[in-house]
Amino acid sequence: MKIGILTHFGSFQDGYALHVGWLERANLLDYFKQDFDFLVNQRCTSDIYPHIKKVLIQSKGGQSFQNKAKHYEDQYREILTEYDAILTADLIYQRRGDFLAQNQAMRKVAPDLKAHWYHWIHSSWINPPKNLNFPDSLRFTPMEKSTIVYMNSSEKAGVAKMYSVPIEDVVCVYNPKDIRSFTDFHPLSWEIINRLKIPEKDTVQILPHCSTRMDAKGLDVTIKAFAAFKRNGLKVALVFANANARQVPQELLVKKNFMTSQGLIENEDFLFTSDLNENRPLPRKAVSDIFRVSNVFVYATYSEVSPNALMEAKISGNLLVLSNRLPSLAEFGGPSAIYFDASFRTPGVPSGEEGDLQTVTYHNETSYFDELTKRIVSQLPSRKHLWEFSYERIWNEQLKPLLYGEKK
Repeated sequence: MKIGILTHFGSFQDGYALHVGWLERANLLDYFKQDFDFLVNQRCTSDIYPHIKKVLIQSKGGQSFQNKAKHYEDQYREILTEYDAILTADLIYQRRGDFLAQNQAMRKVAPDLKAHWYHWIHSSWINPPKNLNFPDSLRFTPMEKSTIVYMNSSEKAGVAKMYSVPIEDVVCVYNPKDIRSFTDFHPLSWEIINRLKIPEKDTVQILPHCSTRMDAKGLDVTIKAFAAFKRNGLKVALVFANANARQVPQELLVKKNFMTSQGLIENEDFLFTSDLNENRPLPRKAVSDIFRVSNVFVYATYSEVSPNALMEAKISGNLLVLSNRLPSLAEFGGPSAIYFDASFRTPGVPSGEEGDLQTVTYHNETSYFDELTKRIVSQLPSRKHLWEFSYERIWNEQLKPLLYGEKK
């Protein structure tokens, strides 16, 4: 399907909702690899819109309405012939400037083009004034081969009344507001989220660490906790943001095998970011991004002076689940964290000397982590709201069914 976005935009303004909304809608189409052009005024001062085509020519001032309409009709006949679907940016409802002339031009060419038209309305519907004369009446007249698109469903009945059409002929498509685009996520963040399908997951964690210190950072305990989450029916995503991976390739393989033995599946339940980034550390922006979409931080480090990863998890709103044996973790975690038993290094005892590592064992490890899971689930913050207006949801539930023949 070839899609044309018909806008007549002459610029991009950060504070103009119409521009921002159509930029995001075009980004969504680009994300899903749709074949489309973003048609703007020939003198458009911005190149921000993806697949932009600066082809539309403004009418000259002082012309009659009919001459203006013919000016746009001639352009549309030449420019829009290749499209199967044409998405219009508030062209059918606005009245100032050349909007009414463009409205008339669309109606003239629609019967002769192959495209179906989808008219987005960005302004609130009204009860049409009575006895409206042409061309003002065009704003409230249905157009051949077209569908009206409104951006909320609660007012569809009013829009249908305004156009005197069945409510089924008005379709709701929300403006996309994707956290990844809105906060300018790093490309690796997009890849991590997509690979692990994070929007679908119940428990999500990122654990930044050095690959040479996996045991010291208590990775096995974090792994066992996530295995318990999955065992108890939760969908999980565990991201190890590991640095210095080149130094310990064999140790990384052993750790992945251990995770598999615990029932966790690589690239479905967990991943190591060194595999995505040619063994380089995950950029700090990407670390911040994944913390933002995570909701839990299970941490059983053997020792810690200033727990940076814990602090980053805390300011990102993650539920902290921490070893109860280190005073520094309690200091930074505070009373709202969940605490559990884990091995630790005795503060003040040099590494390797007697009394250094205090190993904690569990009478029944499976039962212990199952009980810990119950405590965590009772306090686990949801991140589902982050994905309510995501590209995936708007495309799969609204825009794709509309364009490909399944109105919702």
